[in-house]
Amino acid sequence: MPVFGVNITKVEIEKQGGVAGKVEINLSPKVEEVRLGEIKTPSGKVNGIEVLFTYQIGYNPEIARASVSGAVFYLPPQKEKIDEILDGWEKEKRIPSEMFAEIVNFITNEITPLIMVVSKEMRIPYPIPLPRVALRQQS
Repeated sequence: MPVFGVNITKVEIEKQGGVAGKVEINLSPKVEEVRLGEIKTPSGKVNGIEVLFTYQIGYNPEIARASVSGAVFYLPPQKEKIDEILDGWEKEKRIPSEMFAEIVNFITNEITPLIMVVSKEMRIPYPIPLPRVALRQQS
């Protein structure tokens, strides 16, 4: 997996009202910036791509709002792609769809436990539904 770690820089969650009826939850990840980055490893520095993100969680009706910002370090499978990805971002503010999917899945896995705990403490709906046991009627 070419995504290494997440550095969360900001978490905002605000409760705006009580829960009344059905609530729709919208998860909206957004890439804010893509730039050259590096990490230090035991064998030396490794160049890659630093991706700054904001992950918005919206509620309808607006009973709460949440936002998590941070950065991930992305290392493409081929190092030659680093310049291609950075150029694509500079020209069109776009990244390859496979890269976006991999980054969003990684971020979602990393921040979901945090958001679940805070949602429970603030008494707002979880951003991801929990599994429920249903009893079957026997005939």
